[in-house]
Amino acid sequence: MASLFAALTAGGAAGAGAGAAAATGALTITKVLGVVSALASVAGGIAQSKALKTQAQMELVRAEQEKAKGAAEARDLAKEYAELSSEQKVIQLANGLDIGSGTPMNISEATKRQADRNIDMTRENARNRAAIHRLQARALMQEANSAIIGGIAGGISAGLRIVG
Repeated sequence: MASLFAALTAGGAAGAGAGAAAATGALTITKVLGVVSALASVAGGIAQSKALKTQAQMELVRAEQEKAKGAAEARDLAKEYAELSSEQKVIQLANGLDIGSGTPMNISEATKRQADRNIDMTRENARNRAAIHRLQARALMQEANSAIIGGIAGGISAGLRIVG
């Protein structure tokens, strides 16, 4: 009977040792998973930040495209108004009118004022569209910075769970 008791006691001690080893193994796996989680959080923040910075760069490109588009539209309008003014003068001369005075001159001046207003408005609209793209780029850059901070904060949080 004593030998049976000794065998049971030895088996119990071995079982307790195996249980402690399993608990230590589980704790180590938990720590490894926690470290992986922390690194994944930081990497996710960096990846999101890069994507947002790329979007911000695209917005800056769009801003430059809007400026170029506005300049081209203004050039085209100036050309159209120059042609219109020339056509008006040809018609007035063909009708025997003095283009330097009276109604023909008033028409020419009114056409010039309208052309200037439309060209200025075209340029202003292009500037406004470009400014909107620059503002969007700035907001995306702020989001990119926040994404990195969020990733680091998530990593720290995961790290604290490992320690705690």
